[in-house]
Amino acid sequence: MTIRYFLTILFLLQAITNGMAQNHSAVLTGTVYQEDGTPLPGIIIKLEGTQMGTVTDENGLFLLKGIPPGKQTVSCSAMGYTAQNKEVTIHAHTKTSLTFYLKENGQQLNEVIVFGKSEATLLRESAKAVTVVDTKEAKLQTADLGEVLSTVSGVNVRRSGGLGSSNRFSLNGLTDDQIRFMLDGIPLDIMGYSSGIANVPVNLVERVEIYKGVVPVDLGADALGGAVNLVSNTSIDDSKGAVSYQIGSFGTHRLSLEGQSNTNTKGMYVRGSGYYDYAKNNYLVDVEVVGGGGKLYDATLPRFHDSYKSYGLRGTVGWVDQAWADEFSLELFANRTYRDIQNNNVMSIVYGEVTSQNANEGALLRYRQELEGININFAAGYTFDQVTFVDTSRYIYTWYGDVVRNANGEPRERSPGELGQATDRQIWDHNTYARLGLEYQLGPQHLLRLSSAPTYVSRSGNERWDEENELIDPLNEINTLFTWVNGLEYRLQSTDERLENSLFAKHYFQMVRAEEPTNTLGVTRNMDREAHNSGFGNSMRYHLHPQWMLKASYEWATRLPRPQEIFGNGRLILPNLSLKPERSHNVNLAIHFSNPQGSPGSWEFSLNGFLRGTDQLILLLGNNEVFSYQNVFAARSMGVEANAFWQSANERLQVTANTTVQDFRNRSSKGDFGPYAGDRIPNRPYFFINNSFGYNIPKLLSNEGNLHLFLKNRYVHEFYKGWESVGLKRFKAIIPAQFIQHAGATYQMPFKGIQTSLTAEAHNLTNAEVYDFFGVQKPGRAYYLKLTTTF
Repeated sequence: MTIRYFLTILFLLQAITNGMAQNHSAVLTGTVYQEDGTPLPGIIIKLEGTQMGTVTDENGLFLLKGIPPGKQTVSCSAMGYTAQNKEVTIHAHTKTSLTFYLKENGQQLNEVIVFGKSEATLLRESAKAVTVVDTKEAKLQTADLGEVLSTVSGVNVRRSGGLGSSNRFSLNGLTDDQIRFMLDGIPLDIMGYSSGIANVPVNLVERVEIYKGVVPVDLGADALGGAVNLVSNTSIDDSKGAVSYQIGSFGTHRLSLEGQSNTNTKGMYVRGSGYYDYAKNNYLVDVEVVGGGGKLYDATLPRFHDSYKSYGLRGTVGWVDQAWADEFSLELFANRTYRDIQNNNVMSIVYGEVTSQNANEGALLRYRQELEGININFAAGYTFDQVTFVDTSRYIYTWYGDVVRNANGEPRERSPGELGQATDRQIWDHNTYARLGLEYQLGPQHLLRLSSAPTYVSRSGNERWDEENELIDPLNEINTLFTWVNGLEYRLQSTDERLENSLFAKHYFQMVRAEEPTNTLGVTRNMDREAHNSGFGNSMRYHLHPQWMLKASYEWATRLPRPQEIFGNGRLILPNLSLKPERSHNVNLAIHFSNPQGSPGSWEFSLNGFLRGTDQLILLLGNNEVFSYQNVFAARSMGVEANAFWQSANERLQVTANTTVQDFRNRSSKGDFGPYAGDRIPNRPYFFINNSFGYNIPKLLSNEGNLHLFLKNRYVHEFYKGWESVGLKRFKAIIPAQFIQHAGATYQMPFKGIQTSLTAEAHNLTNAEVYDFFGVQKPGRAYYLKLTTTF
């Protein structure tokens, strides 16, 4: 890291220190009700004479920050209601509350008044290449987060089985670690969710931000194909809570809960959440079994060693609106995951005792202060993560769940280890990290943003299986990985707000300190290395017309290898200490249309073209038993996404649809993959469609009851398991085309301020055979019930 980065950070920190004394901003909160006391969502709140505004949430709550002290006029308005204005005196460093009761006014139904916008809307209309997924509806339904994200154009979340199975997230063709996953801006695995994004409880997520190809500086992340940021419910306006419980096929049980309380008038709050997931995953699969005379024949049998259990707790205590901080909080968390492993990745071998476990706990400190023209966001934490992998069985299992027996009927013994050599190993990761974000408002239309994100990982382990006590433990060595990503962004917005442009630059630094065993007994070799990379980019948004918006973005991106890729995962993935960073040219060009306000119904359309030109692409390669990550070739992914939405004028019927066509090909003419130059990258879908239909029946059984019926469809075109030029289609080495439907109904009815909903849902209605990749079969038809209560 060169000295100029340190000087930049020190300069901005000095500017913050000098500006501390000038901070006089305050906070305004409140609630908007109908005359009968029903909270009103979507109401526009505006501070007259300024550009400051917002809209109320689903509970009628609003929050405005950074308000200058003195007398202010606050307006409250919405179509169909008589507007109100209230004068209030704002004092520095204080929190002021207002309450509005609005009266319906039918004469105003033809008026359109728009001042404030939600945070999700502001993101969609920014220069960022982002898709925002609101989880409000998904929280009431039974789909997990992976299934929710699979409905987004350009996104594929493929799984090797049922709930808790390993999953592969793909965005515009790039997959897994090439995408950066975050929770409230902190890496997801460091925050305790190491089982993958698909297994995060959807009820603990407010919205999902999917950044395609071009990653914002403020996330402080290195990524090749983009980033996914899960945003939790961090609003502290009022005490609240929610509980959901789901039960369904294949022994599935899912529980989530969250709550928050503002404990006193001095700005203190406490927040907590937890979850519990369990599934037997004993769904039927089509397999080959050995019959009389050793002949193979087809059979349909339940999986018997594929259970999954995961649970976790999180707790936060914090203070807001203090003289020394706008917000300060400490979060503690712990998670446990237990997973049986049933088969190899093509279901040709069955396992009966192989297991994997993961345990982690950690702490996160956050500090936020809004100053006059300067904002500071800081987070730092520590996470301990332990992975345990056990494969010590002496027996061979069949798909019937039986132990293979000798001719005399005794269990057939062999050398321990169903996957190969016996192992009982633990891997320990100590993760220390920090995230610093600074913003300086140069003027009304100019913003300077700096981010700095260092991460330090120390890995060690213990191989506990050694009956003769003669083996040298290759896990004893302590390996360390230090990464540091810094970014600087300049944002310009025109005075008429039609143009927004962000120009940014990034620097990436990685340092590996590791030793690798050699063939000489007790001798290791040093594999230390360092890597410096720089990148830059630009994002632009322009309103051609109030209904037409154009976006264009580009980034010369770097993705640093992750600890698992370099050190392995202590299970089936071997280390590769010589991995190089991936590089990529990422381009997006999109156009969006939305119908005018006040027109009958609501409809939107968008079209996005993308290009990803990558080099030193890292892929997971291996056989049916062990794998390692390798820099293999250059590749190019290009394609088009189309999205459409329509809602009837009475808001009863909603229709959404999207499609993705992508062409991801090998561009290397040399090396091991040179013979496949020009081929599509294998095992990746390249054409898929999603659509959904929803219909609301209001005032069912009561004036406040509502029934929502929905149907969701997904089509994935067939694709090759291997390189297409080899002609593998003759041998049926393809994943066949798939068309899958989900249907369900949700009934909602509030009772004394408590919102309760019950959802019944059926997945895979036609009981189709579903495969995401290789030969692992996913669950067939399944039924679920989910009860959700918010208060």
